[in-house]
Amino acid sequence: MKRLLPVFFSMCLLLHTGCDSNGDASPGGTDTTAPVEDTSATDTAPDSAEDTAPPEDLIPWDLDPDPGCNGDFCAAGPNHAPNPAEWGPFPVGVTTMTVDLLGHDGEPRSLRVEIWYPTTEEFRDGPFEEVNIYEDAPDEYKPYIEVAKDEVPPIETKAIRDSPVRRGDGPYPIVLFSHGAYGVRYQSVFFTIPLASHGYIVASMDHPGNTLYDILAFGYDMDVVVTSSMDRPTDAIMSLTAVTHRNEVPGDPFYKSMITDKVGMSGHSFGGFLSLLMGNLDPRIKAIVPMSPASGWLDLMGYPPSELEIPTMLMGGLKDKTLSPDQDLLPLWPKLPSPKGFLRFHTGGHYTFSDICSLDLMKVADILDFGDAEDALEDGCGEENLPVAVAHPLINQMGIGFFNYYLRGSTDSLQYFDQAAGEPWTNEMLYDWVGE
Repeated sequence: MKRLLPVFFSMCLLLHTGCDSNGDASPGGTDTTAPVEDTSATDTAPDSAEDTAPPEDLIPWDLDPDPGCNGDFCAAGPNHAPNPAEWGPFPVGVTTMTVDLLGHDGEPRSLRVEIWYPTTEEFRDGPFEEVNIYEDAPDEYKPYIEVAKDEVPPIETKAIRDSPVRRGDGPYPIVLFSHGAYGVRYQSVFFTIPLASHGYIVASMDHPGNTLYDILAFGYDMDVVVTSSMDRPTDAIMSLTAVTHRNEVPGDPFYKSMITDKVGMSGHSFGGFLSLLMGNLDPRIKAIVPMSPASGWLDLMGYPPSELEIPTMLMGGLKDKTLSPDQDLLPLWPKLPSPKGFLRFHTGGHYTFSDICSLDLMKVADILDFGDAEDALEDGCGEENLPVAVAHPLINQMGIGFFNYYLRGSTDSLQYFDQAAGEPWTNEMLYDWVGE
């Protein structure tokens, strides 16, 4: 069975990246039948890249006398282990690129990929982006959700749109993020943006057909979820290939900014499942942080968790109503090889591991006549659940600390996610760590 899934990948023959006049990526072009190994796309550099990328002879990172440090505040590394529950040493920029490819059925797909990255000091105090769900929606979805466009407040972030990539303090490891079923690429900015502040390039893709906009426009459809399970691996592989290819394009803002052999992956729910799957599929992935993952399909697809050969930090909530902990989360833990960690919040729900609780989607559901959506939309957002003001810093401590150890070589960062790290929080969570 293990050889069946790559058949889907061979359908993905087109990968395009480039930029439109706003700096967002748009089609360029290359063909491939081996997505995991391909890094030879022939993308053209963004039109405006030459204005923002430094000359090639200024790119070597050792020109900075203290790379990775902002004054006395240094990113994680062999000699530094900053607190991952707090903001890192760098301000964060954000840009959007588009990846065009073919799905498992041979039909064209176009993915929007959000990229967060360390940016320069003049943007430390903003202007910070606010994500407006209606304005971000693809044009074809706007008529369906226009009636509710004023009911969802924008998501406040600490990222600056299209600011320069920070030079002199990298290159930076990469972390890929995948949203849950009917989620969206910016659904977990509580994690992805602080992660970038610690010296990472973080790329999060929309999975077309299975996004927040799809459920707002058309409601829940299980057939769509099944289809997404076949497209998501290709989405992830080709998005990572497109992002890392920019590291090789002279004149691109991300030219020589990445450590392409140190890639982590995280995701929520369906994205957590994809993180586990990619850990088996793609040799570029070196560590994973699956949050509230679906896991039952892995054995059926021929990729059992027991065959993972990379470190895993598993997270979930014991009050999850969407994916039963007894069926997905708890049986997964003993199957995972070490090294591995396991955080589970006593009163955490499914959306505890996202920013969905800040969106008041119940009001939107009423306006759009979703019917009985209360259980789904308040799973983790209710008064009985652990407040995200408590949960999110702990998720970041364990998740970012884990990546700092395995991707940035910060051995002292083990203190933030070893067995002792969970002891002060026994009222909020259970935690286990099994080392090498």
